[in-house]
Amino acid sequence: MASDTPESLMALCTDFCLRNLDGTLGYLLDRETLRLHPDIFLPSEICDRLVNEYVELVNAACTFEPHESFFSLFSDPRSTRLTRIHLREDLVQDQDLEAIRKQDLVELYLTNCEKLSAKSLQTLRSFSHTLVSLSLFGCANIFYEEENPGGCEDECLVNPTCQVLVKDFTFEGFSRLRFLNLGRMIDGVPVESLLRPLSSLAALDLSGI
Repeated sequence: MASDTPESLMALCTDFCLRNLDGTLGYLLDRETLRLHPDIFLPSEICDRLVNEYVELVNAACTFEPHESFFSLFSDPRSTRLTRIHLREDLVQDQDLEAIRKQDLVELYLTNCEKLSAKSLQTLRSFSHTLVSLSLFGCANIFYEEENPGGCEDECLVNPTCQVLVKDFTFEGFSRLRFLNLGRMIDGVPVESLLRPLSSLAALDLSGI
């Protein structure tokens, strides 16, 4: 049954911009890398919506093609501000989080992002001074790093036998973190030492561990 509620102007504009990135918000550098036009500044309300709607479009619309360098649009906090973003599935890779490492994220939800590796743990440290809510639910490979640097990364992401479990990462420095979801984390992660520095934690989800 069709909805009687018309789409908001914001929703329509967001959809149009995402489907025409190199003709609206950005331009292509070297014919492949997206860059934001230099005269554009986007506040967090718009940036958060763009990222979250982009993720929904990629996962729901078979006619929507993701752009490899989409997250590079938000690499500079002087022109874009990200605060609360929800990323999921195989769309998100290590280089995507690395691209937004300078943003002051308050809320970061990563759900079933199985292409994230231990490289992203280091990127998470970039958000340690601002993060209040963090979810790593179903990110099964984020505590793994390649056994042989320079090896076949794609194979390692689907074959844990060529990966090494990272056991020395902790949430040291995440002084504002109050909500944490580590649901469906892989066996062997030293949860107790991982959580020990989180003196402000108010809610913790360890379901499926």
